[in-house]
Amino acid sequence: MNFKRYVGAFLLAASLAHAQNDTVRVVAAADLQYALSDIVQRFEAQNPDIKVQLTFGSSGKFYTQISQGLPADLFFSADEAFAAQLEKANLIVPGTRKLYAVGRMVIWVSNGLVAQGLNPQALGPKLLLDPKVTRIAIADPVHAPYGRAAVTLLQYFGLLRQTKQAEWENMGAGIPAFYDIATLKRGKPSFEFVYGENISQTAQLALTSTGVGLIALSIAKSEAMSRGGQYWLSPLSSHMRLNQNYVILKGQDRPAVRKFYDYIASTTARQIFKHYGFLLPGEKLED
Repeated sequence: MNFKRYVGAFLLAASLAHAQNDTVRVVAAADLQYALSDIVQRFEAQNPDIKVQLTFGSSGKFYTQISQGLPADLFFSADEAFAAQLEKANLIVPGTRKLYAVGRMVIWVSNGLVAQGLNPQALGPKLLLDPKVTRIAIADPVHAPYGRAAVTLLQYFGLLRQTKQAEWENMGAGIPAFYDIATLKRGKPSFEFVYGENISQTAQLALTSTGVGLIALSIAKSEAMSRGGQYWLSPLSSHMRLNQNYVILKGQDRPAVRKFYDYIASTTARQIFKHYGFLLPGEKLED
């Protein structure tokens, strides 16, 4: 009886270990909410023995958590900086930091404001000067690459002027503590930035609260945002380049992990990224 129990326990442990080996834990930037979910659906259909677990959030917060030992296999960042910092800290499998896509920024406007004359395709960034725009949803630049890109976009078009130097991660006091927002405030009863923890939450704030948001094209193309408003696509040259990198985390280079890692460069995955508005490695990266 004891022998049978031993064998049963051994088989259960082996089964659990096998299940863990065939589960790929992915932490990813929130702009990938739709694209990566579609990619995983296709991948799992072709590889039914492998399960991919997706967790979305801000790249900066994931970087911090990974540095502190977050159990994950793959990290998809919305920029190259956080992945490069992990590489420098020897926290990734050597040679696995790669570009998987280039992100795009848009100014999104709700249908209600479009009906009042704020057509983003006609006005572009000038619409942000309209007195009706008193709140803008933006990702927190402390830890969200799309928030940083949004700040540089506003600078490029003369809507923000830096008044105090600081590293992005030290800007917890908010954008007005480091930038002159007088241009955005001019002629308005009030004005404020409303911060999302990540770009998906920022889009939700634009949709339900502010009516205007600086968000990722990949989110703007989703059904909810397409149904709720319109957007203007900003030129690549107008903001910080969002070279989005992914890596295999140190000690996690198992066959199932490597299989999904390689699948990101497949024709199917590239087509899905392109569908959501990303530019792809090897494509012309200028407007």
